[in-house]
Amino acid sequence: MALVVLVFAFLIVLISITSSQSDLVDSVIACDVINYADQQLLFTIEGTNEPVYSEHLETYLDNGTTIRVYRVDGHKFALDQRPIRPTQLMGRKLTLLYQNEMAGAHPWLITVGQSDDDEHIEVFVGAFRATLCFPAETRPYFLEYRDGVLVRRWTGSYLNCLAFSDAHYVDADGDGRDELRVIGHGLRNGEKYSEVAYYRLYGFMPYRLTIE
Repeated sequence: MALVVLVFAFLIVLISITSSQSDLVDSVIACDVINYADQQLLFTIEGTNEPVYSEHLETYLDNGTTIRVYRVDGHKFALDQRPIRPTQLMGRKLTLLYQNEMAGAHPWLITVGQSDDDEHIEVFVGAFRATLCFPAETRPYFLEYRDGVLVRRWTGSYLNCLAFSDAHYVDADGDGRDELRVIGHGLRNGEKYSEVAYYRLYGFMPYRLTIE
């Protein structure tokens, strides 16, 4: 009888853990990981927001409400698996370290890297909102994870494009520091175009790099 009770209790705990992980997977819009100071950190966009429509991309973008940072305990992600898919979170042991509500910015993309020597983590968030001079469209948010909190670096209207469909940090030139690789879209002589460009923050401004 005691064994039956123990098995039943174990199944209840297992079901609870599986349900919790399933809820997390369902709530994650985008995520990325980085190895930092003998830890692996997972950055996610979570929550439910109404999809937004990008005129330049001609598509709807799923977006969330909250940026969260977790420490990955136990089995780590292989960095060559990036970008990380939400389904890969199943079975992972995660400890929540930080969260920031950003529902008004409609975050839909997140990528993390280290592009300078200050040992802080660069965080790029693809937002979607209007500005004083421009209608709602994809917006670049350059942030930094510093001393356990997100700090704003630069949140301008646009990069050298009218909209972007993807971005991720990668060491493109092999110098040991990450550059932000962006797939941008725009208009040239009335015709739509797309191109890949690389950016890095200098001071508080992003500059486009020339990488062969």
